[in-house]
Amino acid sequence: MSDRDASIFESERELDEESVRKAQRTVAHHSIDAEDCRMLLAALGIPLVRDHDNESLSGTAGAESL
Repeated sequence: MSDRDASIFESERELDEESVRKAQRTVAHHSIDAEDCRMLLAALGIPLVRDHDNESLSGTAGAESL
């Protein structure tokens, strides 16, 4: 992969992470409680938190960490 391709890939990944964070916060803001937030995020297919160990997004943690 060229440096240019890697740069484009990184920019797209950062944009995606930013979009996920914004979506998480919006859902959390409109949720009644943490369980409601978890259910809404799951229904919308939005991951709950970032799993830094695996460098992927995971839905296994609680919404309280938003």
